[in-house]
Amino acid sequence: MTQEPAGFDAQRIGRWIERRFGISDYDVEVMSVGRSNLTFTITVDGRPRWVLRRPPLGHEGGSAHNVAREGRIMAALSDSAVPVPSVLDIVDDPEVLDVPFVFMDHCPGSPLNTPADWAELPETNRRDCAFAMVDALAAIHAVDIDAVGLSDLRRPGGLIERQLRRWLGQVEAIAMRETPAIHEVHDALLEAMPDPAGSPVGIAHGDFKPNNMIFSPTGAVNAVVDWELTAIGEVLTDLGYFVAMLTVPEEYTSIWVPRASDGFPTTAELIDRYQEVSGHEVHDVGYYSAFAMWKLACIREGVYTRLATGKMGDLDLDPEVAGEGVEDLARQALELLERS
Repeated sequence: MTQEPAGFDAQRIGRWIERRFGISDYDVEVMSVGRSNLTFTITVDGRPRWVLRRPPLGHEGGSAHNVAREGRIMAALSDSAVPVPSVLDIVDDPEVLDVPFVFMDHCPGSPLNTPADWAELPETNRRDCAFAMVDALAAIHAVDIDAVGLSDLRRPGGLIERQLRRWLGQVEAIAMRETPAIHEVHDALLEAMPDPAGSPVGIAHGDFKPNNMIFSPTGAVNAVVDWELTAIGEVLTDLGYFVAMLTVPEEYTSIWVPRASDGFPTTAELIDRYQEVSGHEVHDVGYYSAFAMWKLACIREGVYTRLATGKMGDLDLDPEVAGEGVEDLARQALELLERS
């Protein structure tokens, strides 16, 4: 094996892989995407074979990094219409690793991280690819929570109310600097919060965007990944987040996504497709988009803190670069809220 990356105990994990799968010769590398839980690709004979996902180093910050929970959700969805990676094991054994981890089959395909990734799709398939994302989102929201065994994820109260409280609390618990805009937008969102009783409830992915899906060369969605922020609640929060990622300037999100100028459908077309496929009447998208950008600002502040304190393993990312624009992102959320 090549040099051992931080967060991957090659000796102990290697013994487990040999016992479990009878293979001792492999290589491992840190995935190039992901800024929260640590994700490793394990290759055998030069080909990707498995993926291991674990919490960040010095794990802090609550259930957002609970990979065992994330693995359980993916496993529960394996027989549904939602495309997910194949979970082989959820391991919570300090003899193997000091934190729990999820071990999955490697899913063929690639995410959409850059314009070059989008350009590799046949031009005639790009709109179909975009609508396939919406169809995958509708499939998530259509899941019968009780039938797949996830009813215990329900929590009292509305999802927005819970997450406003939770994300602000996490920022206050770990932030190394003042974040006045995050607090200001929190208060504005709380005041303008829609009545949760008027929104459809189901599984909300929590981070649904193109680079959290794995696509085939023709643009089909092979898998939806990164379920660490999943919760039960108002599903239109996902649609608001998806739409916001496609419209808020990249300079604020630091995440490239295809836009209408790249051949992606317009926001109105995407919403129409979602309503058609899901059967849900869409409302308050501007509010849910604003909430999504505020949540992203909170997440980005947490990433900055973990990078600055050396808890993100071998990810090659400058903490100051990651921390830039948190306040601007929160201000962008306020603009979205005011326009809604």
